Amino acid sequence: MTTLYLLRHGPTDAGARGAPLGRLNLPVNEAGQALWPRVKAELLGLGIQRVLTSHLARARDHARDLGLPIRVLPDLAEQAFGAWDGVPWSEIQGAEAFFKDPVGSTPPGEGESFFRCADRARAAIQGTWDGAAVTLVLAHGGTLRAILAHFLGLPLDRALDLVWQPFGLSKLEIYQSQRGILCFHNRSLPSAGPSGML
Repeated sequence: MTTLYLLRHGPTDAGARGAPLGRLNLPVNEAGQALWPRVKAELLGLGIQRVLTSHLARARDHARDLGLPIRVLPDLAEQAFGAWDGVPWSEIQGAEAFFKDPVGSTPPGEGESFFRCADRARAAIQGTWDGAAVTLVLAHGGTLRAILAHFLGLPLDRALDLVWQPFGLSKLEIYQSQRGILCFHNRSLPSAGPSGML
């Protein structure tokens, strides 16, 4: 048994406007940067031994700042929404078919389906599995949902029902590299309360 932590990157201005970020290489916004020192302190108190992250700045930069052994894996990047990257959902035209089948549908303009996103994210985790090391995956809402679904045996359409806020942390206890028990999900960092402890 080993512990796997899953952390969504911090907030971005485009995300706050209700836009899918996809492959946009956006930084965490000013409010998120202000929270980061407290988030970092809590993460470093969890006994994490290594970090896996995507190559996109909003995840990679904070992962590197933890000062732990790190692997940057492009396959942990967010689902590509193609022409919809950065456009608020309320302004996107012609997305009806996508919403009817959000797992299998592909957004226009070099987008990818959530099925494809989930497949590469699972492969990235499996290809770097180290059952002896407490691991943090600092990545994106789509890929983290896919990883969580993999270890819990959830269908991908139900994984998309999971809320995952910026700096939301989940914890899994993993058995035999394929099965996980969810200890908590989407816990907000930095933690509230006088002790600041999880």
